[in-house]
Amino acid sequence: MCGRYAASRSPDDLVEEFEVDHVADADHPAPSYNVAPTDPVPAVLTRPPRGRREAPAVRQLAVLRWGLVPSWAKDPSIGSRLINARKETVADKPAFRKAFARRRCLLPADGYYEWYETEQRTVKGKPVKQPFFIRPRDTGSLAMAG
Repeated sequence: MCGRYAASRSPDDLVEEFEVDHVADADHPAPSYNVAPTDPVPAVLTRPPRGRREAPAVRQLAVLRWGLVPSWAKDPSIGSRLINARKETVADKPAFRKAFARRRCLLPADGYYEWYETEQRTVKGKPVKQPFFIRPRDTGSLAMAG
């Protein structure tokens, strides 16, 4: 699926659209039409507020880095490669299994990019790829699984 997406909604818009109860203290990233792996992104999650483990879980807006760094990874840069999971195998793959069971979130997006090969070729003979932006018809937000 996507390796880049667009996220331009303000924190206030996301609070309303996703019915958020708590906004985590953080510098919210500027709107971006080219969000890349490891970029800081707004995320909606349901957890106790930071520093209050005994408090009940609430829906909150927080800033996270896009990508997954498994607990067993020695190099945090692996997060730039772990951005997509197949629904058929996400519960079984070691890289995703624990996070899928316990640490899910939503990544609000305006849309995402898919690249399709054209008939044109580069000097080296590789197909030229054309990006297409996929978004809801009503221009509302998408909620990607995170």
